Amino acid sequence: MNDAKGAPRPDEELLDQVARLWEQLDPPPDDLADGVLARLAVQDLEYELLTLVDGTDALAGVRSATMMRAPDETGTWSLEYLGPGFRVQLRVSRRHRQARVDGWVSPPQPMTVMLSSVLRKGTVMEAQVSDSGRFEFPVAPSGACRLTFVTDSPGRPQATPPFWI
Repeated sequence: MNDAKGAPRPDEELLDQVARLWEQLDPPPDDLADGVLARLAVQDLEYELLTLVDGTDALAGVRSATMMRAPDETGTWSLEYLGPGFRVQLRVSRRHRQARVDGWVSPPQPMTVMLSSVLRKGTVMEAQVSDSGRFEFPVAPSGACRLTFVTDSPGRPQATPPFWI
């Protein structure tokens, strides 16, 4: 914003100087924006993302600083996702270094659910949704994970954004 005479205000000048300083001290890689956009585009081709509707505690969706300092943290966290034609409720439980994921699909429908580690590629566990809509992973990997829901109907699988176990 400019003053009445059209000259830049002192706050804007200061912010411009700070921006120039950071560009000199720690410039972003030239291909950063293109690389991020390309990775997101490829990632989204594999599946459609479910929407996080509700979550408890800091472990939902991001790496918890507490979890990094205390990987033996115990407790129960819940997450709820909305997909096209169904909802998913999750309960993530940790006791020391052991984790468990219990889930419910509403309304119940036949699906295969895959729990995969985001950081450890190839770590994929599989469960079937029961007639009552329930599924479980009694021993779940720790760290950033994602659930993918696959049905027999045509279309891309549905997946949760990464969440922390």
